[in-house]
Amino acid sequence: MAKPASLFVFSIMLLVMLSLVEYNMGCMAVIGTCRYIPDCGSACRVRFGIKALGYCDRDGAYGTCICNYPCPSDKINI
Repeated sequence: MAKPASLFVFSIMLLVMLSLVEYNMGCMAVIGTCRYIPDCGSACRVRFGIKALGYCDRDGAYGTCICNYPCPSDKINI
C-alpha cells in the first residue's frame, strides 16, 4: 500500500515544481554571413547586449552568423 501512495505524492510534487518553473529559451537572430562578419560573438554583443552569444553556423560556403540573446520581457516565446 505504501508504494501507490508515494507514487501519487511524487507525481503531485513533480507537477507543482514544473508549474512553478518559468521556461525561457531566449531569442535567436541571423545577422549575416561569416564572410562579412568575422567575429560573430562580438557582433552579437554589440547588437543585442552583453548577454548575447554568437556563433558561426557552417551551413553553406561561408556560414551564417547566429545570435542567441535574452528576449525582451514583453515578447512571449512558445
